[in-house]
Amino acid sequence: MSNEFKVGLLGVLGLITLYLGSNFLKGYDFFSSTKTYYVIYENVDGLIVSNPVIVNGYSIGRVSNIDILQEYNNQILVTLDINNDLVVGDTSLATLSSNDVLGSKAIILSIGNIEKPLKEGDTIRAEVDRGLTELIESAGPITDNLSVTISRLNDLLLSLQGSGDLISKTLNNFNNVLNSTNSLINDNESNINSTINNLEDLTNNLNTKIEKIDPLLSSIQNTFDDLNKIQFEKTFNQIDKLLSSMNNVFDDIENGEGTLSKLLKEDSLYDNLNKTAFDLDKLLNHINENPKHFFAPLGKSAKKIKKNLQKNKN
Repeated sequence: MSNEFKVGLLGVLGLITLYLGSNFLKGYDFFSSTKTYYVIYENVDGLIVSNPVIVNGYSIGRVSNIDILQEYNNQILVTLDINNDLVVGDTSLATLSSNDVLGSKAIILSIGNIEKPLKEGDTIRAEVDRGLTELIESAGPITDNLSVTISRLNDLLLSLQGSGDLISKTLNNFNNVLNSTNSLINDNESNINSTINNLEDLTNNLNTKIEKIDPLLSSIQNTFDDLNKIQFEKTFNQIDKLLSSMNNVFDDIENGEGTLSKLLKEDSLYDNLNKTAFDLDKLLNHINENPKHFFAPLGKSAKKIKKNLQKNKN
């Protein structure tokens, strides 16, 4: 072989090695079989061919092709080459997201339920992770409020211009008040100490008085304990029985039973008592008017007493 042929062969081998190495570094594995799936996005936001497809931080494939579908409102068709041994469920989700802080893109694949796997050539559902852009947009109201706050703070600072002398004067006055207070305390230190000592003596006297009151409080407590021991319930039961007995007596009187009831309700007993009182009154009058009939020697006979009575009437 000539030298020219050898140089050409080495050049071709170098180009092949460079191609294979660059693709290998991009995540394309020439020695493993892959399956092809598709994802349709409205906007790929800088996604390029050879960007990785990642599951839980592990690269399982790469973007092999990107096409624009003009007949479908310029949507973007992304072709994914995924390892052949990976099962992709029909609920899987391909999220376009940033892969690092530099902004390089990747497709984060969320494996769905693998009981119903997708076939090679099927389309995976698409989602776009807006990331920092969405964060900035959501922070818009906050930045607006912050701008308003800064503006108001500037207005406040402007309104405070020229108030430095007033603030300094106020601080000086406050310092003078503190100095005056310290001087007053120093001048009256003895009086303050005396007052504190008097308060301490008063506290000690109060403690002594309280100690003396404790026995009295104990006696009062014992008295209350003794009162609690009195059988009030038994006494009240006896009073209740007495009232019940009196109620029975009044019931008997009301029903006409018993001597007291007859005395109050029957006229015969009243009439007899009235007649007895009348006869007793006549007897006393007769004794008063004719004591001889009763107190003379041997008294008088009934005939003589009757005769004298008729004589007195005439």
